[in-house]
Amino acid sequence: MANYIIFDKMDKKLITKPFKLAGETFLREFYIANYTIKTDITDIGAENYTLNPKLFSKRFVKILAEAGKNGETVITYDASSYLSLLLSKSFIMNNADVKNEMDIFLKPFELTTNFLADTVHVNTFIINQETIKQLKKGLKHSFDGFKAAFYYGADIRIDERFNKELDNFFKAIKLERVKFGREFKPSGYELMRYAPESAFKMAGNILLDAFDGGADFLIVSDARIFYMMEAKRKQIAKTVGREIPIYILTLQQVALIAAGITKKSILGFDAHKTKPALLG
Repeated sequence: MANYIIFDKMDKKLITKPFKLAGETFLREFYIANYTIKTDITDIGAENYTLNPKLFSKRFVKILAEAGKNGETVITYDASSYLSLLLSKSFIMNNADVKNEMDIFLKPFELTTNFLADTVHVNTFIINQETIKQLKKGLKHSFDGFKAAFYYGADIRIDERFNKELDNFFKAIKLERVKFGREFKPSGYELMRYAPESAFKMAGNILLDAFDGGADFLIVSDARIFYMMEAKRKQIAKTVGREIPIYILTLQQVALIAAGITKKSILGFDAHKTKPALLG
């Protein structure tokens, strides 16, 4: 059976409570992992990988090597953290010169790149068969009457199995899934600094597509996307010329509500700009 350890150092500029607090509670309540990597290294955004892949990968190699040495798989709470670790491992293992350089860097710590850890997004545990079975058996808060859309984003890597399990998760909690055309379109976050008007329009089109499709809320897996669609909601509305009354939630929040854990401070609802009305 795999051992798991949590990497929770998301970008401090973002809104992380709906990922971190709800994620911690989910992993604890479902007995998956209960301790966190001790590090000062923070995810700086997977989009920065392309600027300098070697420097970017060096940022995370010690984390991956320590976890791998102990036979652990690293769990992350959001897509950027997941991709940052995944891209770093792939770059190191597919470039012999870089691997040798990283081994020299790791040698004083008695670590090696031969055992770099695997990484998994917490969503994988939320939609797996065991979690779905537990939720079906002890569903405390039904989503019957609600509709939701799941936004993958341009960077999310999925397969058909993930999509099928996601459908099963929705059915288990009696939540109707709304599928929409912009599930895989870029959120605009990466453009926000350089072309804000275009960025807000991209995000607005995603929100409008989901809302006009009938969704009461949109589920996202990345703290950058959450920040874009929550903190910048006024700018988005101004750009598209329309208010968009749709809530943004994380999958861990939805799973906890279904399991009957509704304390707003644990769910991170106090960090939302558009307050979810699911709990009254």
